[in-house]
Amino acid sequence: MGINVNGPYISKVRIKNFRNFNEEEVNLSHKQVIIGENNIGKTNFLRAIQLILDPKLSDDDRNLIETDFYEGLDSPMENGEEIEISIDIRGFDHNKNLLSILSDGTIEDNPCTIRLTYRYYATLNNDGTYTYQYKILQGNSEEIQFTHYHRRFLNIKVIPPIRDVEAELRNKRKSPINQLIKEYDIKQEELEQISKGLKKTSEEVLTIDELKHLTESINNRYSNIIGQQVPDTKLSLETMDLDPNRILNSLKIMLGNNKRPTSDTSLGLTNILYISLVLLSLEDKTIPPILQEDTYDRLLHEGNSDVLKTCYTQNESSKYHLNNDISVEDYERLYSFMEDQLSSNKGLTILAIEEPESHLHPALQRIIYKDVMRSNTSVLMTTHSPYITSVAPLNSIVHLRLTEGSTSIKATASLELDDRDQKDLERYIDVKKGEIYFGKGVILVEGVAEEYLIPKFADSLGYQLDNKGIICCNINSTNFYPYVKYLKTLGIPHVVITDGDYYYNKMVKNKNGKLSQKKIFHEMFNEKHNELGYGYEGLERTKDLMINLGEICNDNIPDDINEEGKFYRESDVFIGMHTLEVDMMEVSVEKKSIDVWTQIFDDLTAGGDGQKKKFKDSLQKGDFAACLKKIESNYSKIGKGRFAQALSAECNKNNIPEYIEAAIKRIYFKVDDEQ
Repeated sequence: MGINVNGPYISKVRIKNFRNFNEEEVNLSHKQVIIGENNIGKTNFLRAIQLILDPKLSDDDRNLIETDFYEGLDSPMENGEEIEISIDIRGFDHNKNLLSILSDGTIEDNPCTIRLTYRYYATLNNDGTYTYQYKILQGNSEEIQFTHYHRRFLNIKVIPPIRDVEAELRNKRKSPINQLIKEYDIKQEELEQISKGLKKTSEEVLTIDELKHLTESINNRYSNIIGQQVPDTKLSLETMDLDPNRILNSLKIMLGNNKRPTSDTSLGLTNILYISLVLLSLEDKTIPPILQEDTYDRLLHEGNSDVLKTCYTQNESSKYHLNNDISVEDYERLYSFMEDQLSSNKGLTILAIEEPESHLHPALQRIIYKDVMRSNTSVLMTTHSPYITSVAPLNSIVHLRLTEGSTSIKATASLELDDRDQKDLERYIDVKKGEIYFGKGVILVEGVAEEYLIPKFADSLGYQLDNKGIICCNINSTNFYPYVKYLKTLGIPHVVITDGDYYYNKMVKNKNGKLSQKKIFHEMFNEKHNELGYGYEGLERTKDLMINLGEICNDNIPDDINEEGKFYRESDVFIGMHTLEVDMMEVSVEKKSIDVWTQIFDDLTAGGDGQKKKFKDSLQKGDFAACLKKIESNYSKIGKGRFAQALSAECNKNNIPEYIEAAIKRIYFKVDDEQ
């Protein structure tokens, strides 16, 4: 039913000289998941936005101190440095009230965009010192300010990481339950009638002899202390607050069939409840779900009121309830009508949640995130949870990382991938629990063999990947495009390691008996392959990858095959000659380190002594393609993955192909350079 009226969102943030950030600019979307290691600046990123939008901050909070300046500046307040933070807001086109109130902040009409800028600036004094003050401006004007008044209509609410949810739920002013109740037009007469009935019933409790005695005892003790100093000090007991003006504040949420209070419920479930209530309280309430009879009758006299009869039905208590089966067209008409006639001037709020995963097991972490994503409220969420990042949409990630002493901010809001690439990448991130986000560097590889072997290779070379936070990601394919594009968008250092997949061309007969040229793989080179030519499919795939990424054009690519492989290394793609296993066998023979191969084959094969001898003979003769076929054969029953797993425990640096060693060194030093 109806239309999805999304709330306004921050489409761009610029930060200059604030805490972790030197000078950063990032585009955002309606829902954002902010990730990064500890102490990288996730909270500071939100704080920068709060300086503009948070109504809870005082003027003192917005007047900064020297430690709020970018850490790379030397004596900033002595040198007159300034802090500037600006945000662009979109997605409020449907809200006529906000359009009117913040019209001075407009910097673009299509789509409608307003800009708000916080500036902490210096004024030079006669004695050469500086005096600092702040101002928050609308649009590109130096005169029109954004004030506390404007935050009534556009603001941000932050749910901090360490939060006392139970206290928030009990607080009459802050409780989201009370905020939700205020959205309804509940008649005072109805509350007074209920209050009288409750009072009459509750007074029966006070007739119990023991309670009468307790009341008398308290009064006697109290009156002896007070004496005649204070008039009218008689005390009495009351079972509940029955004042009709306050009776709604006494409402509590109870859970389960036994009606447990939230104080007796797990922290995790209470956390979910609280976030859900906040989201509900921030939803667009332009269309009331219930109308009082007098309000409905009054609205019928307004223009275009015929939509009311289509969308509301009166119940037995004479109130009008919103129907469930309203068409999109009628819902749009009703929204426009109510915005004109019942506009409450209620502010629009952007929600920021820090670490919603607190006290939740993985399944509930996913559930609360999916609930947040379904809401029409714009949300900024910080998290360390791989369970949340694994289900976050690709275009919702904001990635913070340390680069040359400053925190850089990269986001995927503008990322464009075709459907197939997007589904492949989303599936990988889901299965791997978002590991691609949490590395300081990433090695992208084709399959499980590389996943087993490359970390061991790195250890053998003295480059411990774990110590540098480098992750080896097996994508189970040769389609590196979406992964490389994604990592480039997030600014995460990476290299690609891929097979060369040598082939030669051969004339073969097709089903119709006609000769045609075909690529033949998984054989070693010999002179006969020169007849129709040979090549490396890994080079061809990489060429397409680099062109599609916009990294190179055809004119830049060397004609010589050997030079072409070196050329791609400049773009961080490292290509073998054949497959990984064949390349490893070749270098193992060169360095006289083949014992590990025969030992593992002999241990794993289901074949007899004859097969073991054939494997060793093929290895010594340099027929590595034949060796690989024996590893994969049904007769040996080993398989590449199992062999690689065993090999990873036994191999050493004499088994490492040169291109893999070069790739490991490249990613290791790329990560080093960023620190």
